[in-house]
Amino acid sequence: MSIFSKFKRQPFRNRKRAGSLIRDLYARYVAVVVILLVLVAAIQFESLHSALVVANENNLSFALRDALSESAIEQGITPQTFAKAAPRLLLALSMRGINVRLYDPQLHPIGERLSKYDPANLIPVRPDMLQVMRKNETRVCRIASAYVMQTHGQMLLLATVGSSRQIAGYVELGYSESLLYPILLQQSLKFLLISLLVVVFVAAILIPVIRAPLRPLHRLIETALRIRDGAFQERFPLVGTHETVRLAEIINDALDLLASSVKREQDATERMKQFVSDASHELRTPLTAIRGFTDVLLRRLDSYVQDLEVLQRSVHLKTELPDELMARLLTNAEKVTGMRQGLLTMQRETGRLEELVRDLLQLAKLEQGLKPQLFDVELSAVVEMLQPQFQVLAGARQIIYDLRPVVILCDQSMLQQILYNLVMNAIQHTDPKQGIIQVRLRPLEKQRALLTVTDNGSGIAKEQLARIFDRFYRASGARERHPGGAGLGLAIVAEIVRVHNGRIWAESELGVGTTMFVEL
Repeated sequence: MSIFSKFKRQPFRNRKRAGSLIRDLYARYVAVVVILLVLVAAIQFESLHSALVVANENNLSFALRDALSESAIEQGITPQTFAKAAPRLLLALSMRGINVRLYDPQLHPIGERLSKYDPANLIPVRPDMLQVMRKNETRVCRIASAYVMQTHGQMLLLATVGSSRQIAGYVELGYSESLLYPILLQQSLKFLLISLLVVVFVAAILIPVIRAPLRPLHRLIETALRIRDGAFQERFPLVGTHETVRLAEIINDALDLLASSVKREQDATERMKQFVSDASHELRTPLTAIRGFTDVLLRRLDSYVQDLEVLQRSVHLKTELPDELMARLLTNAEKVTGMRQGLLTMQRETGRLEELVRDLLQLAKLEQGLKPQLFDVELSAVVEMLQPQFQVLAGARQIIYDLRPVVILCDQSMLQQILYNLVMNAIQHTDPKQGIIQVRLRPLEKQRALLTVTDNGSGIAKEQLARIFDRFYRASGARERHPGGAGLGLAIVAEIVRVHNGRIWAESELGVGTTMFVEL
């Protein structure tokens, strides 16, 4: 079963919670349009209100100018003539639908008339209002100065009648701002109607507009469904917007990585099959030897037993044996010596078989996640503890030690296995009489250490260095695997180094020797 098939029919657990992207975008776009229309409506309302205010200000000024002309009020009018002309001025202004109030120079009311369309009372003029008016003088025909203000919901125009040397009186015109509301309401209803039409139009054209950029996403979904259904070699098309292309590239990269993982899994399965084949071969070799020697020894023992029975009968009867029989008995003595050699071979092959099985079990445990028991260990002390054993195994070979004190966190029994396997590997591939092996130990930063084991053996070709840590790998040429080894020593070392989060590598030169490096 491939990795893809494990995920092939996994259900989409959040399907009920997922909404349509088109529906979500549709709602968002419509909401944006509505918000924009509300903002435009607010701006338009305020602009219309300001425009109406300005228009009414001008209307008040023009109405006052026309009323003064109709009332025959001249520039040099006096307070007395202004009081006499007050009824005519009140009539002229009230006919224009404007509330009006007249004052003498001392701000005493001399007349007032309210429009039937806007019967709101005017605000009495105060001296402080006159001071503001004089600071903002505006000439309007016979008006010495005029000032427009908004207060208490009313629009007021204050004007001085006469000249700056002789003030004949004051005119106050005004109207309520509520008169503007019908106009504002009418315009707002028109805008609301137009806005509704715009919303309907936008809502009608949004669906095809939204669907167009989402087509590449739908193609990605269709490709994903085909991949889920088994088209594992298919890749997502690089079409559409920058975002969909980028998404397709990322997913394609992930699929390539997943395909590489599947390939590695398949390669690992093939290597496992090869491992089983090699292991079967390695196990069959000592078993065949044991079986062969057992058959030979059994046949020889049967022959020896028969001759022994003859010898026992002759001794019992005190008879002399023929020369031929005596020669045969002497030959049997030689057979006993051969039987001993056969038994020794069986013992050796049995030991080799036990070592192979032990190494296979240890490799299996390491690959299944065997956790090392980590403690602070003095590496030089461990090497010194193993020196007598190494010297016995080395025989006439010379072992040179260059050790520096260093303490690391590791499993001591596994560390001993590393040292034993590396030194034994060097012993097996050096000359029994002229072999030289060097063991070095150096401290590194962050409580780490570097262990090197160097031999002066035949060396390894560069193209074979990368595979020397594989199980049962046999280096061809000058460095042939020692017949007594199981071919698993370096593989075990590599696995132990791996579980310690360390590194292992080798450097070699043909005819010079090999150096194994272990960083823990």
